[in-house]
Amino acid sequence: MKLSLVCSLLLASAYSASAQTAATLAAVGYTSPAPIPVVPGEVVTLFYRNVPPLPDGSLRTAAANTVPLPTVLAGLSVHVSQPPVNFPIFAVRQENDCTDAQGNPANPSNPANPACLLTTLRVQVPFRLQVVKEMVLDVDGQASRSFALSQITDNAHVLTSCDLTWDTNWFSSCSRVAFHGDGTQITGKSPARPGETIVVYLWGLGQTSPIVPSGEPSPPGVVLDQFPGVPGVRARFLDGPTILTDIPAFYSPEDAVDPGSPIDFVGLTPGQIGLYQINVAIPQSLIPTTSCGDLIFGTTDKIPANAVLHITTLYSGTEELGFCLKP
Repeated sequence: MKLSLVCSLLLASAYSASAQTAATLAAVGYTSPAPIPVVPGEVVTLFYRNVPPLPDGSLRTAAANTVPLPTVLAGLSVHVSQPPVNFPIFAVRQENDCTDAQGNPANPSNPANPACLLTTLRVQVPFRLQVVKEMVLDVDGQASRSFALSQITDNAHVLTSCDLTWDTNWFSSCSRVAFHGDGTQITGKSPARPGETIVVYLWGLGQTSPIVPSGEPSPPGVVLDQFPGVPGVRARFLDGPTILTDIPAFYSPEDAVDPGSPIDFVGLTPGQIGLYQINVAIPQSLIPTTSCGDLIFGTTDKIPANAVLHITTLYSGTEELGFCLKP
């Protein structure tokens, strides 16, 4: 029985090696893939397989240079149905990532196998979504199969150093970043100070008040919309790996008019598209016991830090951000 099974596997392997199909791996685990979670207003990257290059054989690569953002770029567009709503597109990138580099997209006589092309689109999920059921990619006017979606309240993602350059390589070392009030990044050479209000940028915090048209820059004063009595954002600081300094935990729109509130603003960044920010004051009592660099923070971030900020949202849970604080 064992010999027969081994022979069957060997024969199957030999057969599959003789030709290549367009099959792609959808997921790994013990259940079938769940519907894709989306949040109104979220900026996110979509990854597709089996999208062919442009008709002339060149790769689909383009970046939006106008506002409002276009809904068709490099021959691609994305929409949801019921009712049809188009996604604004920031950029499109297409690359051949097969290790055997099958085909040459620059040579129409030897085109790339579409299954080897990874096509990425950075898009904004429209704010005005109603009953979201499915998403469709249009390639040169031809619709793809539909992809199931599920709408959630938030999918908060603190921006990383890789997000700033749209580096989506899985092997890249990416660190969450925080900024001074003047827009410069907090670093070991430019640490934050106790009592300072720092800024953390995020995607995917959800609905705002007022609602900003999708694909357009936000005006000033657009705050996170929340259900009455339901906290949307929580922040707390840690000094090094052990000492915890709690600040009043939750943000509500009323906090924005209270100059003593540790979190004085959560909303869209003026002049940006789909970008949120949290302005949070570092407590005067938070005096680090170590110098920056004594703590290498995070299992993946691997950045020097001597303080940690926890950002917690209602649906997404907690993200940790290590940063340098002046002793």
